[in-house]
Amino acid sequence: MHLHSHQIAWGSGSGQQSVTTHSVNNDQGDLWSIQGAYGQQFCEAGTPIQCGSTIRLTHVQTNKNLHSHLFKAALSGFQEISAFGEGGKGDTGDNWVVECGFISRTSVAKDWLRGAPISLKHVDTSKYLYTATGVSFNQQNCGVQCPIMGQSEVSCAPKKDSSKTTWYTTQGVYFPPKDEMDRDEL
Repeated sequence: MHLHSHQIAWGSGSGQQSVTTHSVNNDQGDLWSIQGAYGQQFCEAGTPIQCGSTIRLTHVQTNKNLHSHLFKAALSGFQEISAFGEGGKGDTGDNWVVECGFISRTSVAKDWLRGAPISLKHVDTSKYLYTATGVSFNQQNCGVQCPIMGQSEVSCAPKKDSSKTTWYTTQGVYFPPKDEMDRDEL
């Protein structure tokens, strides 16, 4: 499933831009850029993201940040996820801690690696970015003209779940680590 957003607002809760998941490949609404945490410096391209770092994810198409707050999600009843802010500017509700998974039975990753499992923990509420295919928008819960029909809700759950709070980077533009770029210039 791909983390997705578009210029469609939630019909309840915050009324902010909706965030869902879906299975369509190569959709422009699936691209997110990594930024420094709200109130911190810009994240320079090629800088490795260390496990435990606080980041923001900015939706490339709409320039809004992945956001959470105390509104209730429409289907799961967990905490609502939205895209928020103008021009990438938002607030502390946009901050997420990258929690990396194991790379082997005995070691934990030091940096967020392409394709490696991570969880995203919301800084303000200590809840985890969550999705499940069983929590999908359909004609019964969204209506006949539902613009997000067949997409799954994204919310924040109170605890980790090995399958529903685990995320992977699978597509996008990746930069070589900054130290490799610096060596190439020598």
